[in-house]
Amino acid sequence: MKILLISDNTRLRGMLSIGLTDSIDPRPLVTACALMNGRTQLLTDKPTVAVVDIDGDKDPESYIMNLAPKYYVPIVAVTKSTGDMSSLIRAGAVDIISRRSGQAGDERLLQRLTVSIRNIARSVSGKNELQSSVKRDEKKIIAIGGSTGSTNALPVLLRGLRPDCPPVVCVLHMPMGYTKLYAQQLNQSLPLEVKEAVSGTYPKNGQVIIAEGSKHLRVFKDSKGYFITSETGEKVNGHCPSVSVLFDSVAYAARGSGIGVILTGMGADGAEGMLNMRKMGAFNIAESESTAVVYGMPKAAVDADAVNVIKPLHDIAAEINKRI
Repeated sequence: MKILLISDNTRLRGMLSIGLTDSIDPRPLVTACALMNGRTQLLTDKPTVAVVDIDGDKDPESYIMNLAPKYYVPIVAVTKSTGDMSSLIRAGAVDIISRRSGQAGDERLLQRLTVSIRNIARSVSGKNELQSSVKRDEKKIIAIGGSTGSTNALPVLLRGLRPDCPPVVCVLHMPMGYTKLYAQQLNQSLPLEVKEAVSGTYPKNGQVIIAEGSKHLRVFKDSKGYFITSETGEKVNGHCPSVSVLFDSVAYAARGSGIGVILTGMGADGAEGMLNMRKMGAFNIAESESTAVVYGMPKAAVDADAVNVIKPLHDIAAEINKRI
């Protein structure tokens, strides 16, 4: 594993270089550089994960966005700030860790960073033993988001999909503790395999992944195919998991092979991410006002010009089947 530390704080770089080398097994290759050299070093080293101390930059969101194409490499942001960090998640960071001054702060930072990097490395390597025999040649992927009314709408949509449909990843605004039970109920009542998200999973054809409550669901792609991460993080658009976070990741992982669906829901979460999907070539569908319990989220996506077609709920599956 390769870890790149990007910081203008030489003491912090030295402490983390030694600490991460000693705390992660097998021992990683750790390199470090200043913020001004971050992009060059990242493209040269091609690290497994980049750790960025954003306190040295006046515009940390722009720095993260310009560091590399979104999701080219997982980026963990480190900061002394205790304010709202959701803008860093939108910029492309997969995790944000607050740090404090002093020895106790260093120890807490190192412990938290070690856990985050281990989780990321497990996800990127795809060494999830439950997925060792999965066929990983899928190209299309379907991303679905929704809120109020979507727990009832989703099974209606899924029942209309082909049993061998491309992988489906879903974010519904549900609290922690309910998503696993919801996935189990769908799995028992549908011809598709439905599971709660687990980092490192490579979704396969005929499988539906439901985001875990209070964890952002993201899609990445490597030489084996699409894989997911499920990690805690700051709320985006007031939500964790956030539909926009999922859609944004699919935009960059799948590009023109993505199909996005925005279902009934209150608010505007998903609109920005769906627009990014459309810009990257994906085909997007919004549930029509005629069937939506709450037309807020679909309307926001339509108003943002993020949608290719608007369909009533009972016609969305047929539209997806046609596209695949």
